[in-house]
Amino acid sequence: MKYTNRSWLRHTTTFALMLSLFVGSSTFVLAVSNSSLSGEISVSSMNGSAPVVTLNGENAMNGRTFISNGVIATDAASTATVNLGKLGMVTLSPNTTLDLSLADNSITGNLSSGNVRVMNAEGVAVKINTPDNVVTGKTVSSDVSVDVTSGVTSATGEVEMANGQPAAAQMSKTKRNLIVLGVIGAIATTAIIIWWINNDNDVVSPVR
Repeated sequence: MKYTNRSWLRHTTTFALMLSLFVGSSTFVLAVSNSSLSGEISVSSMNGSAPVVTLNGENAMNGRTFISNGVIATDAASTATVNLGKLGMVTLSPNTTLDLSLADNSITGNLSSGNVRVMNAEGVAVKINTPDNVVTGKTVSSDVSVDVTSGVTSATGEVEMANGQPAAAQMSKTKRNLIVLGVIGAIATTAIIIWWINNDNDVVSPVR
């Protein structure tokens, strides 16, 4: 009976050690895997005071490591930049909250407030979800900015918007087109007037 108990204890201990080794190895492999989907946070202040930037609710200082699936927030006088290495870079303006997720070939964010700028590397897709739209950047190396400070999503860069550009943005494009047409028309009118004056001066009065 004593032998049986000792044998059971020995087998149980061996199993426990093997299980611990397996869990530890899995955790290590997972950590190594996630290390490629991380970045380094840089923070700065707009008014010279100490910057106030949080990562998942905790204060983030310069050099803080960002791991995929984290929420970054800036206050009214602070900015934050996340250097994502081979993926690119993300910059948050003041009063911005961004839930940022990374994958091998993509940068995805949920922008609930503020303004974010994404500079992605070649082959990296960009997708920013906002309260009223979805902004998708092309997989070429580009510079995309998304803004929701007005309550309506606007974006610049080589992007596509699921719900289209807001009316204000469309109006601004129309105004720019009208201005261009106006300038072209003014140049053409001026050219015609100059041509007419020159031709009029070339007319020789008959000799009396």
